[in-house]
Amino acid sequence: MITSKEIKELREKLGATQGEFAKSLGVSFSTISRWESGQSQPTDMQEEQLVALKQLIENKEIDIDKKKLRKMLGLIGISGVITTAVIAGFTISSPWGAAVTSLIKKSSNAGKIRDLFRKNKKQDKNTE
Repeated sequence: MITSKEIKELREKLGATQGEFAKSLGVSFSTISRWESGQSQPTDMQEEQLVALKQLIENKEIDIDKKKLRKMLGLIGISGVITTAVIAGFTISSPWGAAVTSLIKKSSNAGKIRDLFRKNKKQDKNTE
């Protein structure tokens, strides 16, 4: 079970406001606030998605660009980000990641897709 502290830490690692995080998860701002304060818990599916996102952020395979990730979350939501990560070849062992993996054949363009998550080598470290 993901804790309220872990949810808040996950959002903060992304540098997202509660409103931005809520939008990417398809829930309201007040839902995120209640999760972070421990007043309520995500549904099982939401928890699986949060765990998958946490695994992606903590991935040691490449240095994840959290700014890019936050932008992708805003554009395609958490389901889209996890699906894209699986296509790119990331290992996400949560039930959500495993389900997506079983549905998708790895892309021959995984390296190019993986670049969506990778920090640019020229990127100024102060813009993270």
